[in-house]
Amino acid sequence: MPETKVYGPYRRKGGRQIVIVFEDNCPRTVSYPKYLMERHLGRKLDPDLETIDHWDGNFDNNDLSNLRIVPRQEHSRQDTKRVINLKLKCDWCKTNFERSPRLVRDKSKKGNRGLFCSKRCSGKHNRAVQLGLAEPLPVQPFPASEYYKAKYVEAVIDLGDRWMTKYA
Repeated sequence: MPETKVYGPYRRKGGRQIVIVFEDNCPRTVSYPKYLMERHLGRKLDPDLETIDHWDGNFDNNDLSNLRIVPRQEHSRQDTKRVINLKLKCDWCKTNFERSPRLVRDKSKKGNRGLFCSKRCSGKHNRAVQLGLAEPLPVQPFPASEYYKAKYVEAVIDLGDRWMTKYA
């Protein structure tokens, strides 16, 4: 049996808790809720298939009754649905539009300038800059994501020969 030492929990800048687990002098950084669930189950979670979610959405509530194992793909799908889109105004045509904060951040990392509702508006602005008819815009802002409060409703569905648990 490998020798295990655990340090933490520590809090990251975003407020999430982590622990550092040393197994045979090999360090591994793990989220604190994941570590608690692994200890409870007596096995490591598959990082490609499983993740931990908080039932009540409170990341400081790491009670085992508040933690659940969720398929990673399903967790990503739920987070995408919960994100609140940013309300923006096109820098070229002044039309109001909504965009996912993730898309704005990705463009900001690439150094894109301005916020545009479409490729067409972006192209028109860039052409005006080339012709000297407009000034270059600043690099896009780097917004944080906000999420709707998760509302989990558990339903058990009878499929005849098997049962399925559905979370809405």
